[in-house]
Amino acid sequence: MLSRLLKLDARFARAVLGLSALHLLGLVVACGGKPFTADAGSAGASAGESSGGDSGSSEPGGAGGAPSGGSGGEVPNAGSGGKPSPGCDCAAGTYCQDGTSKCNSCADFSRLKFAAPQKLSTLSQAASVERFPRASGGSSGLFYTVGAPDMQRIWFASSPMSGDGKAASDEGQVDSGPIFAPGFMEKDLYFDRLEPMLGKRRIMMASWKGNAIVAAAAAGAPVNAPGASDYSIAIAPNVGHAYWMSTRNDPAKPELIWYSINESAPPPPAPLELTVNAAGCPFQGDDATPWVNLDGTLLLFRSRSVDETCALTDSGGYDLYAAPLNSAGSVAANGVALSALNQTGGGSSETDPSLSPDSCFVYFASDGGSADYDLYRAARN
Repeated sequence: MLSRLLKLDARFARAVLGLSALHLLGLVVACGGKPFTADAGSAGASAGESSGGDSGSSEPGGAGGAPSGGSGGEVPNAGSGGKPSPGCDCAAGTYCQDGTSKCNSCADFSRLKFAAPQKLSTLSQAASVERFPRASGGSSGLFYTVGAPDMQRIWFASSPMSGDGKAASDEGQVDSGPIFAPGFMEKDLYFDRLEPMLGKRRIMMASWKGNAIVAAAAAGAPVNAPGASDYSIAIAPNVGHAYWMSTRNDPAKPELIWYSINESAPPPPAPLELTVNAAGCPFQGDDATPWVNLDGTLLLFRSRSVDETCALTDSGGYDLYAAPLNSAGSVAANGVALSALNQTGGGSSETDPSLSPDSCFVYFASDGGSADYDLYRAARN
């Protein structure tokens, strides 16, 4: 499997991952999944923001269909974080639906609504930028990055809700986009590293041992392309799919690309079209900061905030979106805004979404319009 990833024969034809009209009108995710339905929005909704969840030690697979858009657009704060409704007693791996005593499975992605986000205050550093919160498998730990884009380092917090974190990557390296994906290949931690002399980013593979990054090495072709920047990788190890940003096809226009290592003769990485909102507005931005669940049925990403005409809104800030993926690995419907997480007004950007190991919480970063990003967590409701 590793040799297929690192040494792809150039004779293989490029996979074409176009979206059909049927996909956009009524495709469902996974057997028995519910149809993709967008949230109608609310007064606080935006006009226009690895490796992911498992239950215990493995992700609950994403049995549901495409997500709804969220319930409100509350400004991130140190709120309740989604405590269950009074009288609601839900088991592990489930959440209490807001305003009811109904317990829903966190593995069902047909409904993606969230309570008011909590700021992860103990991980915030004065005059510093925290981004890319990503869970560490079945534990409660959290990877994230600290520092401006030209100074980023990977950190790790074993108790992100109450404790602080420690630097995990070497001083002097500019590392970003950590994703924990055991079972994908021989390595279990993936991230991207800046090559200062070239001004390019490349995807790295490493082992995570003793709360340290060990034996980091650049991934070979076709993951890293000569002369291009490759970064922000997302991995669904259960199905052998990977997604990341690359400038290999156009140095001035980064695009999200898709690749599979599970095919006997995998085609080269191919562009993956991302669209958002009911109008099918094209993705805008230089980094979708993608995240996928282990079974490859749900994609979370960011794109510029837009209105129903696809014009930029909110000063061009980023919003969070969710979209279903089909079994082939391509996007099955337009991305739906996660309204409860996206601030409106003030040019705020929400970015870097990911789900917790049990899929019952979402992590993301928000700058409130200040460009000083902090980390947040919000419970499903």
